[in-house]
Amino acid sequence: MWFKVLSLLIAVALLGKAIIALLGPRRFYAVRQSHYASETLPAKLLVPPVLVLAVTGVTWYATIFHYRPCGWVLTGFLTLISCLSLDQVFRWQKHRARLLKVVANPKVWYFDCLLVALGSGFAALGLFVY
Repeated sequence: MWFKVLSLLIAVALLGKAIIALLGPRRFYAVRQSHYASETLPAKLLVPPVLVLAVTGVTWYATIFHYRPCGWVLTGFLTLISCLSLDQVFRWQKHRARLLKVVANPKVWYFDCLLVALGSGFAALGLFVY
C-alpha cells in the first residue's frame, strides 16, 4: 500500500504540473522566468525540495520496512529527484542560468509532454503493479 500511495502521489504531481503548464504556458513560464531571473534563490523555491526530501524519506522507509520487488523504481526515482533538488538549492547560480534558457525556449512544451508520459507511467505503476 505504501508504494501505491507514493506512486499515485508522484503521478498526480507530475500530471498536475504538466497539465497546468500545457493549459496556460505563457503565465506559467512567465512566473518561472521571474524566479530564474532572480540572483538569489526565492524563498518559495525552498518548499519543493523540502517536500521532495520528505517524500523520499517515506519512500526509503517503505523500501526498508515494507519491501516490494518493484519498490526500487520509486525509491531510485525519488532519490534522483532529491539530489537534483539539493543541487538546485546549493548551486543556484548555475541552475538558474541553465533553466532561464530552457523556460525561454518556445519548445519548452516538449518537457511538459515528457512529464505527462512520466506521470502516466507512475499512475500505471501505482494502479497495476503495486
